[in-house]
Amino acid sequence: MTESSSRRTALRLIIAATLASSALSLGAVRAAPAYDPAPAAEVDGLKAKFIDVAGQRTRYYEYGQGEPLLLIHGGGRGTTSSANNFSPVIPLLAKRYHVIAFDKSAAGMTDNPKNDADLSYAGEVKHAYNLIQTLKLGPSHVVGHSSGGAVAFYLAVEHPEVVKTLTIVAHGPQMPPLEQQTKHDAAEKEQCKDSQATYEGRACRLRLLGHTPKTWDEPALRADAWMADQPKSKVAREKYAGLRAAALPSGQLTLEYRQRMWDAARRDGMRMPVMMIVGKQDTLSWEAGDPYAMMRSEMAMFDILGGHEGRVKLVLMNEAGHFPYREHPRQFAAEVDGFISFWRTFHQ
Repeated sequence: MTESSSRRTALRLIIAATLASSALSLGAVRAAPAYDPAPAAEVDGLKAKFIDVAGQRTRYYEYGQGEPLLLIHGGGRGTTSSANNFSPVIPLLAKRYHVIAFDKSAAGMTDNPKNDADLSYAGEVKHAYNLIQTLKLGPSHVVGHSSGGAVAFYLAVEHPEVVKTLTIVAHGPQMPPLEQQTKHDAAEKEQCKDSQATYEGRACRLRLLGHTPKTWDEPALRADAWMADQPKSKVAREKYAGLRAAALPSGQLTLEYRQRMWDAARRDGMRMPVMMIVGKQDTLSWEAGDPYAMMRSEMAMFDILGGHEGRVKLVLMNEAGHFPYREHPRQFAAEVDGFISFWRTFHQ
């Protein structure tokens, strides 16, 4: 065998060995176990804690030091959404703040309330307030997303002494209603089947609400679906549906509670600085028949919040859907920190 042929043979052996090694590596990647949410449905390397809050076992994430900053997620009782929603932004905010992101009452891995009447916004406000007391947080910066924005707003109206600043993210149930269905409503009806009953339906709904395919990854979707399939979540959905049908005279599950909060805000004003963050491409914000996206609902809420003073700010984030903190976490964290820092400096 000549020297050149020996070199070619050696080269072929090296290439073959490299390809075999690559094949083994690829096989190992393909054989890796799929994400398993059990037992605590943690995502993105975060580690959850559990605490008893007035009789409700409550799951939460706690990171960072400094002034307390409470993150309240959206979603309904027993459906998808949990503190996991905030996973991209928790480490960023934790650089400056003591961040608490918790699963709302009857959501995620948090227990259902013992009193069925607390399957309501009033009940969620009570749970959030009790959490602040249980963790001994004291006055906190509160950030609420979508229906969590409603909880944050109602908490600020009912217990202003525990809310230093209020940030409402994305169109939520606290907003004055639109006259027509939203673009998201129309798209969900057309594209998603069983949007709260199956994993595929839930994933379809969340992807429609996000602005990019990267807004939601598979582990986050799987974790939310797994929590929504827990027995206590199914019980919460069924009981809440029954209470809505019964239309409790207390008004806790009707527009009466929301109207009472609006009236209080108009009458007394907000006692803390308020910021609203809106995604320009949030399909929940625009009416289906409105090609110009005039933000009527957001501006109506802005007028309610700013009726007495000028400490109200509106931020419109471009290329952002219903989850701007997932789509632009660094920009979102900078907006929240800048808002808090400005008012902290202003009061010094």
